[in-house]
Amino acid sequence: MGQIYEDARRFDMTLMVPAYDDSLEALGELYVATRRGESVPLRSVANLESTSGVTAIRRENRERTVRVDVNLRGRDLVSWVAEAKAKVAEELTMVSGYRVTWGGQFENFERAQARLAIVVPVVILIILSMLMLMFGSPRITLAVFLTVPLAVVGGMWGLMARGLAFSFPAAVGFIALGGIAVLNGVVVADEVRLRVARGIPLDEAITGGVSHMVRAVLTTAAVAAFGFMPMALATGAGAEVQRPLATAVVAGMVFSVFVSLIILPGLLRILLSGMSADEADPLSGTMD
Repeated sequence: MGQIYEDARRFDMTLMVPAYDDSLEALGELYVATRRGESVPLRSVANLESTSGVTAIRRENRERTVRVDVNLRGRDLVSWVAEAKAKVAEELTMVSGYRVTWGGQFENFERAQARLAIVVPVVILIILSMLMLMFGSPRITLAVFLTVPLAVVGGMWGLMARGLAFSFPAAVGFIALGGIAVLNGVVVADEVRLRVARGIPLDEAITGGVSHMVRAVLTTAAVAAFGFMPMALATGAGAEVQRPLATAVVAGMVFSVFVSLIILPGLLRILLSGMSADEADPLSGTMD
């Protein structure tokens, strides 16, 4: 049973084989109708031979297709496909008219990666715009935004420590990590700014503001880290997607605490040097 293709048309075909004999000779004696309405033996219009091959012929876009399915466990899909592509290109010589395509979940990842190349710059622009509207100062905005790449460094260290390659799920984790890092940076920087606006010297404002916000920063980091910990330790189905995402967030969040409480105050000390209370005072009403 199968189908016959004539240009764009497709017809069902059924081949009736005698129950008592399925040899090539018996098949050759089957009669088929010609276009002129005559009946002739099948052996007179076709060469019959017994060979080994595929049990079914698949078609996609009217082209014959041989599909190889892979159930991947223990590593991320993107790096495996990259390695498989290199080995196929090195060891497989394609005959003219044949080609190899990679689809399935990997194809979805490629489409998502293309969207991510557009989304990430837009997200960065939105974050910078919101920070400028919140603080009204390019120097404070820059100090807070610099916590994002520093937190991402921690996430990358986490991936390398666990032997995980950078992938699309990891990129999604870095986006989530960036949002949390900015939140911690805003909390610390705004407290420092408010103290400067009240006329407190910069060094004292930074020391007091960071000390006052330690609990808030630690709480935010702990909630995010413990929330993603089950995904980071997952080993079942879907772990190849969950582990890179959660590892980037957990490791980056731990490093983000160090960035928010140690590095960010240093950045504020450098970038806000010379800022007077009058410069910071107009912004105090925004956050109060």
